[in-house]
Amino acid sequence: MGQAEPLKTHYTYEEYLELEQTEGIRYEYYQGEVFAMAGSTKRHGQISFNTQKLIDNEMSDDCRVYSGDVKVEIDQHKHYVYPDVVVTCNADDVENDQEVSVKHPSLVVEVLSKSTQGYDKNEKQKAYMRLPSLEYYMLIEQNTCEIELYSRQKDLWSYAFYNDPNQIIALPKLNLSLKVSDIYKRVKFD
Repeated sequence: MGQAEPLKTHYTYEEYLELEQTEGIRYEYYQGEVFAMAGSTKRHGQISFNTQKLIDNEMSDDCRVYSGDVKVEIDQHKHYVYPDVVVTCNADDVENDQEVSVKHPSLVVEVLSKSTQGYDKNEKQKAYMRLPSLEYYMLIEQNTCEIELYSRQKDLWSYAFYNDPNQIIALPKLNLSLKVSDIYKRVKFD
C-alpha cells in the first residue's frame, strides 16, 4: 500500500502562480511559503468597498484603485501580499492591466481583522514602508471608528490618528480627501 504524498511546504514563484490559478484561492507568498487568504466579515467588505469607491470617485485618471483581488509585489518573485485596497499612479502599473500584481503602489489600505491585525501592523507594515513608491499606509479598524494613517515625508514617516466621523483625511500627494464617516458608511458599531 502506497503512502500519501506529504503536503508541499515550499513553492517556486511559478508554482505559486499556478497554485492560485488552479485552486482559485488567493495566497500571499513569502520566500517560498504560501498563506491562504481568510474570508472576511460583511463589515470588513463594506469598509473596503466604501474606501475603494471614495478613492475611485476622487482620483485622477492617471491612477488606478484596486480591491483586495490584486496583489502587491513587495520583492520580485519572493514576496506578494493582498491589501484590501491599493492605489497606483505608476505608468507601468496603469498601462499593463493584464499584470497580476501592482509593483509601485502609492497608497495601501488594510482593514483590520482580529486574525490579521498583528501582522498588518508589524511585518506587513514594515514591508510596505520599504517600497520607494509608497506615499501612504492606512489602517482602518472595523469594530470602532479609528483610522491610522502613515504618510511619507522624504525619508521619514509621519503618523495621524482619526476617530471622529467628521474628520477629513487629507492625502495631498494623491489630491484626495476622505471623510471618516464616508469610509464607515452603512457600518453600525455595537
